[in-house]
Amino acid sequence: MDAEVTNLLYDRPELYDAVYTGNGGEIPRMCHRLITEHRPRPREQQTILDVGCGTGRDLASLASMGYACTGVDYQPGMIDHARRTHPDIAFHAGDMRTFRLQRTFDVILCLGTALGNMHTNQDLAKALATFAAHARPDTLLILDTINAAAAVQGHVLPHEFRIDTDTITAQAEATYSIDHRRQLLTRHRAWTLPGRPPVADFVRFRLLFPLELQYHLAQHSFETLAVSDSPAFDDSDLRSGLHLYVAARHTGTCLGCVNLTADLGC
Repeated sequence: MDAEVTNLLYDRPELYDAVYTGNGGEIPRMCHRLITEHRPRPREQQTILDVGCGTGRDLASLASMGYACTGVDYQPGMIDHARRTHPDIAFHAGDMRTFRLQRTFDVILCLGTALGNMHTNQDLAKALATFAAHARPDTLLILDTINAAAAVQGHVLPHEFRIDTDTITAQAEATYSIDHRRQLLTRHRAWTLPGRPPVADFVRFRLLFPLELQYHLAQHSFETLAVSDSPAFDDSDLRSGLHLYVAARHTGTCLGCVNLTADLGC
């Protein structure tokens, strides 16, 4: 993870859902649709692991659909907030490169561009090894990340952000730059809050192209089933949407782990 990351919404997780509204539950509905399509013969109650679960909002929606849910996030503040807000769901603080829950799941999620925090191929491999360590044959993996093909064009990147709650009103302007050699997108935001000095935050995201991501998944025995730049998974040239959505199935022993240390193996 990037030690330089500063984010107002990580420090104030209760504001996160006010900025990222979730489009009325669009992402949990997408997950339910993909699970129904690709795991048509479910066990009695399907289990879900959400890596990078944030405030737990999406998991709460999926739990209401009957799934048994577990969430993990790198930010302890997010986990504390999720536990308070959704006490019936199990949440753990952990680094997606290293955590191990010593169990497997029917479905693994990594949403909200959390995978973009893996800036190097080595860190990406460790994260995918974590997914494989919690998978069994036929486990479904659903993830999204920044769509490199769209991001490099620039026009899909959001530049205005707003918080409007009973306790705070704030707005931010975002600027971006791309390190093409390292495939990193950097976002700087400056939040304006009434009566307070501006608050700056900063984050980097790894940019991944579809075939590149498919290759990394295959190294950990995840077979790519579908790729889209829309939660609807409709036909697309993969150049229009900011997010790249992927559904993949784990097929067995993780091939990529032979190059990792034993404690990171599958």
